Amino acid sequence: MATRLGTGIELVLGAGLLGLATLAGVFFVRRPWPNRLDTFGFDRLPADYSAGWAHELTHFGSVAALVIGAIVLFAVGATRDWVRGIACAVGPMLAVLVVQEVAKPLVDRHVNAFGGASYPSGTVTAVTALAMGAVLVTPRFLRWLTGIVGVLFVGATCAAVIVLRWHFPTDALGGICVGAGAVLLVDALFHVPWALRAPARLRPAWGAR
Repeated sequence: MATRLGTGIELVLGAGLLGLATLAGVFFVRRPWPNRLDTFGFDRLPADYSAGWAHELTHFGSVAALVIGAIVLFAVGATRDWVRGIACAVGPMLAVLVVQEVAKPLVDRHVNAFGGASYPSGTVTAVTALAMGAVLVTPRFLRWLTGIVGVLFVGATCAAVIVLRWHFPTDALGGICVGAGAVLLVDALFHVPWALRAPARLRPAWGAR
């Protein structure tokens, strides 16, 4: 059941993450070249264009994986909260659509002269959005476990796209912000009508037992 507090927190976090990604995009329009964080990441993760593990991981950010993941999230989420099931299916697809059709063309950042637009990473966006959706549809007592697995998976995907030199480290961070922010914001907006009708929880007076 949606609560005003929970929905409000999701709205703030989702909007904040998307706002952070937007500000970074505006910065990269003017300064698209690698910054200190990008240089640090490239130094720690040397290029390996044929790394099999990296190529395998990036498949989870493909369109096919995105569609299958959205269907699974809807099926699982709808059993407990049909609104959340729809939000967690729509959120990841909307996030990737915005990245591919709006953000990348506007920022127009490139890792090299031969690659496509890189900010933010669509692969990392897709994987992060699916991971965030998985956390939201998981029963509350198991969310910590889903969250740990999601963080590890997203981190490995970020490492993969950096090792393959598809993206700068900051492109991957931008993908994390967009993927997580979009799902949180969509879920919150979908739950607003129910949250507004939910009774506000009153705190007990001081000294009450």
